Amino acid sequence: MTRGRNYQTEAIVLKYRPIGESDRLITFFSSTLGRITGIARGVRRPGSRLGGSLEPLNIVQVSLARGRLFETVSETSVIKDFDGIKSDLNKVALALYVAELTDSFADDWSSNQKLYDLVGRTLADFNKNEYPLYLIHFFELKLLKFVGYDPEFWECVECREKLLPDKYPFAPDMGGVLCSKCQLNFDYFPLHISLGAMKILRYLQRQKDNESISSGVTLPQLDLKEVSEILRNYLRFVAERQLKSTAFLDLVTEMPFGDTSKFT
Repeated sequence: MTRGRNYQTEAIVLKYRPIGESDRLITFFSSTLGRITGIARGVRRPGSRLGGSLEPLNIVQVSLARGRLFETVSETSVIKDFDGIKSDLNKVALALYVAELTDSFADDWSSNQKLYDLVGRTLADFNKNEYPLYLIHFFELKLLKFVGYDPEFWECVECREKLLPDKYPFAPDMGGVLCSKCQLNFDYFPLHISLGAMKILRYLQRQKDNESISSGVTLPQLDLKEVSEILRNYLRFVAERQLKSTAFLDLVTEMPFGDTSKFT
């Protein structure tokens, strides 16, 4: 999409921060233009017509005017506000983590429709009364795929040999796991993936990009904690920074119990 001097786009509000006495700097993720940063002038004043629509996690139709450093927000209307998320602290923590990941990996002025659709579907799933908490790991894996950092769990990243069921070392700097032979050629690996965690990672990775995971699937808590550790380490390595929202997420969420027998 080519943007003119004044233009409109559908976008997800990812975050904002105050500027001056009454303005805010808003970060949007647009369906057609990628990440956009715009100034909403006077939005912090009582009675501002922009205020309520520019809350994080809203999907909005936004009118923008081109600027030197940042765009200027001139008008917005809410498409979806996800009230089911904002009334539940657990869901808020999960959704803010999704927003921070999107902000970290989306590119300015570069459309990524698959990632935009993924974010929208994930927020819609969190908005439901029932949803699988491990949906966040599905989101993490698909996000990594859509931005070009899909981790390898099916074959050795060094020799490309297919991996038999076993425990393997995970190397974030190499983008995946190493077989037992190749790992001897490298230094000690602090992260290893157990058989149970590998089953979950492969199960989530092979799901179709545009589908939601059934809430009837149950997975074991200990293996899910290991999956979380693996993916967070990899995301931190790729993003080259610690994600701020993970501490809040850990504080308020709990993993479901279950078993992996159906994923052999």
